[in-house]
Amino acid sequence: MFKSEVYKRVLIFDGAMGTQLIQNGLKEDECPDLWSVTKPEVIAKIHRDYFEAGSDCVETNTFGANREKLKKYELEHEADKINKAAVLLAKDVAKDFGGYVGLSVGPTGRLMSPSGDLDFDEAEEIFYEQILAGIEAGADFVSIETMSDIKEAKAAFFAYKRAKEKIQKDISCLVSLTFEENKRLLMGTPPEAAAYFFSFIGADLVGANCSGGAKQLLDVIKSMEKFSFVPLSTKPNAGLPKMVDGRIVYEDCIFDFEALAEDFIKSGVRLYGGCCGTNPKYIEAIAKAVKGKEVLFESKAEKKFITSIYSILDVSSKFSIYKFKLTNDFSQEDTFELVGVEEDAILVDIDENIEPEVLKSFLLESQDFSKKPYIFNIKTKDQADLIDRYYFGVYGTVSNLCGSNGIKVGI
Repeated sequence: MFKSEVYKRVLIFDGAMGTQLIQNGLKEDECPDLWSVTKPEVIAKIHRDYFEAGSDCVETNTFGANREKLKKYELEHEADKINKAAVLLAKDVAKDFGGYVGLSVGPTGRLMSPSGDLDFDEAEEIFYEQILAGIEAGADFVSIETMSDIKEAKAAFFAYKRAKEKIQKDISCLVSLTFEENKRLLMGTPPEAAAYFFSFIGADLVGANCSGGAKQLLDVIKSMEKFSFVPLSTKPNAGLPKMVDGRIVYEDCIFDFEALAEDFIKSGVRLYGGCCGTNPKYIEAIAKAVKGKEVLFESKAEKKFITSIYSILDVSSKFSIYKFKLTNDFSQEDTFELVGVEEDAILVDIDENIEPEVLKSFLLESQDFSKKPYIFNIKTKDQADLIDRYYFGVYGTVSNLCGSNGIKVGI
């Protein structure tokens, strides 16, 4: 099984799909995901080339095959068909190599609220449709990738959990994020908090892809290492893109991928491939360095942290708190009280008679403004369930009630 394999040895991922499609004639106004239906021979050859180069796993040609991205091509009603075709195509090639197929799930292209107009529940529904189709078609694992917002990544992960529960199939999930040059997600999340959160709530692998080249992502992976309970994955770009004669060109940095392979493995990487600009030659270089390398994964993480979108806090040491009383009188203006809080954490004392919609509104509207992790005084299981869904981190609680992504802390 895929999951057990990554705990025992290093698996080699594939390289870029998009740049390979462009080399095969994809036009700017064409839907790349549709090629799994209209040009299956091209997609099959790309998968085969990666397997022959040394890949143990390939991703489906479905990075933008969610109904939101497909709207651009008036194909939003074809998501089920496109995803199933892509999975069946990749599986047909993989069987000749004994390889694994991951369903590629990319972002919607819309900003999550309150910065944008996409709310969590709608995002989950968009991802659920795609992921359900991919699992039904036989994907070996789900690869949620290139996520720059921890909220959108969580929506996709929740969609994955719903889909696998519906089908009652034990299928693994990778959550892979893309970081800026400052080693944070676009919305400000550091790699430590992201790795801790997603591994805490049940992702089977966490990691980083796209971003910059291998050197940049090695720094990110090293930051993740001590905070992940699960093996790590990395798919760096072929360096940073440049515009040459009207075309996007990537650096040739195959040497870095091979030279840094051992450092990635020492830092917990058990799934290693390439992203934008990479090709089978990059995979050959990785395979030369690590193919078949047996190394057990042992987590160095401890369950003593709470996180927010922006930060991570060790609650086993002394820390300061800011107290906030949440009542049914809560309004959006009240979030400004939490801006610039200097204390280490915010203790949210939830009124016993709080309305569910008020608690949901507080969670969704306050977290982008408050930088510090939350500790909740939870009164009911329903409150814990809402917090589990709409809090975008590992939270603390001072009550005996605690959901699946919270830990009890003493104050």
